[in-house]
Amino acid sequence: MSMYRSYLLKNDFWAKKGNEKGTASGDKVFIKHDESVGGIWAIIENNVERKGVKIVVGGQEHFFNNFDKLDAFLNRLQQSQDNFIKILRRKDLSRKLRMLEF
Repeated sequence: MSMYRSYLLKNDFWAKKGNEKGTASGDKVFIKHDESVGGIWAIIENNVERKGVKIVVGGQEHFFNNFDKLDAFLNRLQQSQDNFIKILRRKDLSRKLRMLEF
C-alpha cells in the first residue's frame, strides 16, 4: 500500500494527522484542497476483501485499485477545474473591460 501513499504524496495530497497509527481498520487518510472543487479525500483501504484507494469528491465516492484509472480520474478532475477557472477569469475580464471608458 505504500505505492498508493507515494503516488498521493507526489500529487499534492497531505497525510491526515494521526496516520501513523491508522484507523481501526488500518486505512490511511490523505487530504487535498482545491479552489474550485473543494476538499478531496483519499482513503487507502487495506482490507482483505478490498484493497485500493477510495476518493471522495463533492460527496461522491470513487474506488480505484488500478493506478491508470486513478491517474485518469485525477487528471479529468484537474482538467474540468482548469476549464471552470478559465471561464470565471474570462467573465471577470469581460466585465472589467465593459466598465472602461474610452
